[in-house]
Amino acid sequence: MNADDVDSLVALIEEVKPDLVINAGPPWVNMPIMEACYRAKVSYLDTSVAVDLCSEGQQVPQAYDWQWGYREKFEEAGITGILGAGFDPGVVSVFAAYAVKHLFDEIDTIDVMDVNAGDHGKKFATNFDPETNMLEIQGDSFYWENEEWKQVPCHSRMLEFDFPNCGSHKVYSMAHDEVRSMKEFIPAKRIEFWMGFGDRYLNYFNVMRDIGLLSPDPLTLHDGTVVQPLHVLKALLPDPTSLAPGYTGLTCIGTWVQGKKDGKERSVFIYNNADHEVAYEDVEHQAISYTTGVPAITAALQFFRGKWADKGVFNMEQLDPDPFLETMPTIGLDWHVQELEAGQGLPVIHELNK
Repeated sequence: MNADDVDSLVALIEEVKPDLVINAGPPWVNMPIMEACYRAKVSYLDTSVAVDLCSEGQQVPQAYDWQWGYREKFEEAGITGILGAGFDPGVVSVFAAYAVKHLFDEIDTIDVMDVNAGDHGKKFATNFDPETNMLEIQGDSFYWENEEWKQVPCHSRMLEFDFPNCGSHKVYSMAHDEVRSMKEFIPAKRIEFWMGFGDRYLNYFNVMRDIGLLSPDPLTLHDGTVVQPLHVLKALLPDPTSLAPGYTGLTCIGTWVQGKKDGKERSVFIYNNADHEVAYEDVEHQAISYTTGVPAITAALQFFRGKWADKGVFNMEQLDPDPFLETMPTIGLDWHVQELEAGQGLPVIHELNK
């Protein structure tokens, strides 16, 4: 099936007659699948924003505009669209909504924190589709601060964070889907996404970027063959699914919220730890894939149970967090609330020279 062919998608949907289409494909197929669902009048769920990936892989604050353009269409068609139902984006946004509903009266900062402290035994590999991953992390970071968007080069803002059960790790500011949607639906002074990268990973990444291996732009070889360097690299790297056997260690992904409750400063980290070995025992995949799949199914269950079935298009922050967070542990992912020391101000962010 060509996911870019809307007519073929509509024909398939009408043949199968599903109540919900779950799009677990790469982000550049979101729009044709969403359009097909609209034409076929079938509800839709995806796990990431429909990014227009330019030559530098830059995600921009306007990334959700295309999908948000379907709000009225879906409402008029009597169908539901649920956007960004992975872990990040997805569960971290539900964590933020839970914090707003139950833990805070006023939000100052929201930091989405993501580290994979596991070990797959390879010198260099990506945990999900290399093309999506490499494009995502080489673009500039954008974040929301003091009522405006800020943009900085990739890996130029860093902080160190003590992750539960994973220890202290360096994390770097990155452009990411949920920064845009959180800004839309949750008032905060600063909203930012951070991902952990080891020094070895960054060394490999920087060399490949500097020599052009991360470019998706077509390149003509001396014999006339046209290749895309990133596609060549993807073919050389291990298939992410092959990493699962023997993968050890934990991931930690969560939402760090700071603000006030009952007039007092409060700092809370809401998070999940996923174990690569446990994920493999359960579904024969590593924890990165597991933490994307379980939330998508959890969100789908809320749709089928009528908890998340309003007509229109919705991001996870807009939906009631309680039934989702009640369900998720029953199908494989638990979550925890950690109280941190409050009143210490913003995290110490290091501006690195690039």
